[in-house]
Amino acid sequence: MSPEQPHDNPANDLPFATQTLEEALATHDDAERVVDVDEPTQQLVLFRLNGQRFALPGSAVSEILPSDQPVYYVPGLPASTEGVLHLRGKIESVISLHQLLNLPTPEGPPSGMMLLVNAAGISSGVRIEQLDDVCEVTQSLLQAPPETLPAALRPYVSALWQVDERQALALLDPEALFDAYQQGLG
Repeated sequence: MSPEQPHDNPANDLPFATQTLEEALATHDDAERVVDVDEPTQQLVLFRLNGQRFALPGSAVSEILPSDQPVYYVPGLPASTEGVLHLRGKIESVISLHQLLNLPTPEGPPSGMMLLVNAAGISSGVRIEQLDDVCEVTQSLLQAPPETLPAALRPYVSALWQVDERQALALLDPEALFDAYQQGLG
């Protein structure tokens, strides 16, 4: 089965293998379908907290740590700090974003993977419920956060990605999150 071609161009009478590039392009004049391959993209790490979908820029996430990575409780730390972990000779804090993002704190012992995030001059593990994906998204698909976004999320969401008709994903700003954490807001 071959695609139908308009018959008003003499190049259309030639088999595809014998057409020049210009002739082939002339038969398929679809300016709307041209994709800009030079459009800038951004790598995103997609994850869930309390069942809600979020993302962090891939440039801020240096590592994805398994859920069995031991975390040690340290007395006197803020409630948003789960503890510390020993990672290749370095001690890193492990924080929970639940309080900053105004999400219910999960019941039971902390579980799920961790993202090692670098922002605001610090490196810290961030506990996530589930890792969904690591993907490249074109910048044009990232929209400004709407005014209807809950007030607790506004300072920390840099963009929204409408994945499909029913799902949107909030791109978190790691600098804003870690600045707030350092100020003791979480």
